[in-house]
Amino acid sequence: MRIPIFNLDNKNTYKDEYYKISKVLNSKCILYEKSTYTYFEFIDKYLFHHWKYRKTYLDCNSYMEFIGINKNKKISEEAFLNYLEFLLNIQLLFESIKKYKSAIFTDQASSILFHNIPLIIENMGYQAIDIDDKVYLLKQDISYEDLLELVPNNLYELIIAYNLIENNGIKTKRLILNKIYNIMNKDIDKYKSYNNSIFLCIKTIITKMGVIGEIDKKYNNLTNYKLRKYYDYCFQMMYYLIKSEAIYKYRDELKAV
Repeated sequence: MRIPIFNLDNKNTYKDEYYKISKVLNSKCILYEKSTYTYFEFIDKYLFHHWKYRKTYLDCNSYMEFIGINKNKKISEEAFLNYLEFLLNIQLLFESIKKYKSAIFTDQASSILFHNIPLIIENMGYQAIDIDDKVYLLKQDISYEDLLELVPNNLYELIIAYNLIENNGIKTKRLILNKIYNIMNKDIDKYKSYNNSIFLCIKTIITKMGVIGEIDKKYNNLTNYKLRKYYDYCFQMMYYLIKSEAIYKYRDELKAV
């Protein structure tokens, strides 16, 4: 019995896919302001320095070496996934900077970036999760609880992480507030003793305003702007209660002087 072309399996390995992608993106595939660039030439010249997650790397080649892409070595599956995740993050950055939207991709480059890569990711059993200004490649059966593993577990690292979020980072704010609340909940009586009414306000925001589960219908009319504002209030109230223990120690020490 004949198998229709739509049901035929793609026998390409991740190595085949890597070399296909690299061949296109290393060709002159972007036209911008009457000049043509390879994908990585364009990124190096216009975008890479804008990417705040590049660590201290100054160009694409050094960053790709860091994630396991080395032209002189065989590529591993892990390095290939890192490569795809990097490309997705650069595309997210690309789309966020309006002045580069006039850049024109060749048909092959567009096909690679907007058709092939999502299909390859799906075929490998992964999904792209966009959390604010980062894209993560995660297994398709990933849960919200698994996403929480992407943020720190230490209370003070969480506080630092929250302070570093840009104002529009609503998804990441939810993840971090959830973790802080779970840590505080383990010692709930202590935090309630510092200020029970503040703790109840925190609990309302966490449990009713979309940090844990769906937004309660009472708060369905809140805009993202207001939700971000209330999340920031929640964080400040949490921080106040977390600092209270040390503040009371200072008070008691001064009383004893």
